[in-house]
Amino acid sequence: MYKWILLAHAIGGATLFGSHVYIESLMAGATRAPTPIYMTTMIRASKSAGRVMGPAAVITLVFGIWLVIETTYGFEDIFVGIGLLAVVAAFAISMFLLDPRLREIEAIVEESGVEDESAVAKMKSVVGLFHLLTVIVAIAFVAMIIKPGIL
Repeated sequence: MYKWILLAHAIGGATLFGSHVYIESLMAGATRAPTPIYMTTMIRASKSAGRVMGPAAVITLVFGIWLVIETTYGFEDIFVGIGLLAVVAAFAISMFLLDPRLREIEAIVEESGVEDESAVAKMKSVVGLFHLLTVIVAIAFVAMIIKPGIL
C-alpha cells in the first residue's frame, strides 16, 4: 500500500510543480507580446491553472499526510514541516492575494477591455505573486526529494 500512496503523492507533486513551470513559461512569452495578447494569455492561464493546480495540491497534501501516518516519518521531520508550511503559504497567497486580484482584473477587462492600464498594472502584481508561489512549490518539491534531516 505504501508504494501506491507514495505514487499518488509523487504524481500530485509533479503535476503541481510541472504546471507552475508551464505557467511560468507562458508568462515569460506573454510579457514579450503586446498588451492585449499578454492580458488575454494571462487571464486564460490563470483560469486553467486553478483547475489543475488546486486538485494537484489537494492530492499532494492528502497523500502526503497519509504517508506520514503510514510510515516512520513524522510531522516533526524537517521535510514534512517544509511541505506543510509550503501548502499553508501557497493557500494563503492564492486565496487572499492572488484570487481577489484576478477577479478584479477580470471585472476591469470586462468593463474596459484588455488594454486598460489598471488591469495591466494589476496583472504585473499577479505575475509577481505567481513567481513567489512557484518558488514556494519548488522549495517544497526539492525538500520532498532530498528529505533534509533524514538522509
